[in-house]
Amino acid sequence: MNAKGDRLEYARKPSAGWYRVIRGFFWLVFHTIWPLKILGLEHVPRRGAAIIVCNHLSMVDPFVVGYASDRMVNFMAKEELFRVPVVGFLIRKVGAFPVDRARRDPASMRVALLVLKDDELLGMFPEGTRSTTGDMLELRTGALRLASRTRTPIIPAAVINTDHALPPGHSVRPARIAVRFGPPLELTALYDQPKDPAAMQDALAVIKDRIEDLHRT
Repeated sequence: MNAKGDRLEYARKPSAGWYRVIRGFFWLVFHTIWPLKILGLEHVPRRGAAIIVCNHLSMVDPFVVGYASDRMVNFMAKEELFRVPVVGFLIRKVGAFPVDRARRDPASMRVALLVLKDDELLGMFPEGTRSTTGDMLELRTGALRLASRTRTPIIPAAVINTDHALPPGHSVRPARIAVRFGPPLELTALYDQPKDPAAMQDALAVIKDRIEDLHRT
């Protein structure tokens, strides 16, 4: 798909009306079954582009981060979810778009660039999949490549206890959960040397350390 096609497809998916409906549903969930504590919201910009990068413990994580951010967050999500009846329809309506995790996916990166160009929030889970141990997996480079290309700040975030609320392979369980946002990261060294493997690895280490600190605090 060309860039124009990506823009038309992306523009067709988000819906302010559906966003309000789904946000209202999760307001109820996060005040009853999963009481949600939101920390560091002041670090999420009220306007303008930013990339929120977060650890990944449960399928509910995108809804937790999106609700807590108080702005629509356009999440890059595994393409398999878009084939699930109802789920695929709803996540498209709140700005999610598919990515093929098994290979490089230029189309999803083009859509991500359009999100940032439109001064929206982009959400990514750089581990690429959920952690089953609670410890972070190694991070992929997609968020960094987008940040270096667009000079967009990265907002580190950590979800806490969501693996108890909806464990992989299990049903919903009552739990107190939290999400904590950290100060934006301006990775200027990476911006100046976007193709330097050492600069990339250093930036990945900074992001992983920051998310782990937020999860422990």
